[in-house]
Amino acid sequence: MNNKISILNYCFPLGVSEVFFLSSFYLSILDVSLFAFALPFSALFLLISVYLFLRTNTAAKAIPNHDERNSEVYAFYHQSFGIFAIIFSALLFAALAYIPLMESGGHFYLLYCLPMAVCCLIPAVASYKGMKSAKLDAEKNVTNI
Repeated sequence: MNNKISILNYCFPLGVSEVFFLSSFYLSILDVSLFAFALPFSALFLLISVYLFLRTNTAAKAIPNHDERNSEVYAFYHQSFGIFAIIFSALLFAALAYIPLMESGGHFYLLYCLPMAVCCLIPAVASYKGMKSAKLDAEKNVTNI
């Protein structure tokens, strides 16, 4: 892994996951039974994205505390929190929306969306904690000057 702390480290698998997720919605609307085959691929790429986020998170915690790196780390955590909070909300609302449609394939979305929403809470909470610690480190550096 390179030294760059960026959301680009995990965005590609996240984008692929969302393409599979949206294509499963499209196939579900078309009433094609193949929509259930796209959901496991979406879950796989979402888990890969969470893994890559956690690797980047570990690298961000290990870097020395410098002013220019601190702003980069704070931006990484801020953007990651927004991304994973939006995905958590979208997955939770999709699961709730498909509850009335249980007989027409809604159980697939319920069984997919709820665990993946909980899985997206892990990076959201880690990002929130990282944001707070990066902000505290920045304030500590300012007071030491």
